[in-house]
Amino acid sequence: MRYINFDGNIYPEHEALLPVTNRAYRYGDGFFESMVMFNRKLPLLEYHWRRILFTADAVSAFLPEKFTQPALESMILDLASMYDALINARIRVQFYRKGKGFYLPDNDELGFSISLDAIDNNRFEIGVGLKAGISNECFKGLSIVSSTKNSSALMYVKAAQFARAEGWDECILTNHLGQVCEGLSSNIFILKEDKLITPTLDSGCVSGVMRNYITTIMGGNVIERDIEYEELEGAEEIITTNAVKGIQWVKVLNGKTYTNQKAIQLTELLNSKLVGFNS
Repeated sequence: MRYINFDGNIYPEHEALLPVTNRAYRYGDGFFESMVMFNRKLPLLEYHWRRILFTADAVSAFLPEKFTQPALESMILDLASMYDALINARIRVQFYRKGKGFYLPDNDELGFSISLDAIDNNRFEIGVGLKAGISNECFKGLSIVSSTKNSSALMYVKAAQFARAEGWDECILTNHLGQVCEGLSSNIFILKEDKLITPTLDSGCVSGVMRNYITTIMGGNVIERDIEYEELEGAEEIITTNAVKGIQWVKVLNGKTYTNQKAIQLTELLNSKLVGFNS
């Protein structure tokens, strides 16, 4: 049997808990946080916590009084303990605004749920390389919530469908100016002349936890600036990042093949610093 934590209590996953009046269901009025657990440890928990606080503020909502970083860690690990063999997992923490009303809520307190899905790997793995393309149907607009992982994800659904129809593993999204923004569930870095370049948050990209960690630990080797679509062709590598998969690399884009040496180095660095695994 599978379980979830719903507002601090553990229930069987199949139990009906959300009414049809739930604001996340009705209006997409919520946000979520995706995390990874390796060997029942939570890499980058502090970065995730900062983003939760940032997002709650951005959507003008507030967390329950007892929902603290230590409480979140404890709830995740308690939920994991319900599964004897579950030591590596993808974690989803979903937040929803509790209030009633139409567009204007009468209460801004957040409710939450926590769910776990088992994964096979016990560390970050680089993978075999992605076949990627760029959607000409969807673009990312800039707004007060564009850098958050909010529950209104129709654009990503459409982009994922577009990628599937084209036979791609990854779809690179552009913003309203036609500049490189992000991937389906990842941030984008390109490598040029031994510098990692990633779009600024002003481009409309999500403020990714792994993006922010890499930007911090790599220091002056990362440049945050606008990336024009044409620059992808001249890049030595195209790297995607997120908190669950870590580092992935684009092998093919528009018929061009890319290398992955920097992606390999970054993956080894993440595993050494965050997982305690040295290759």
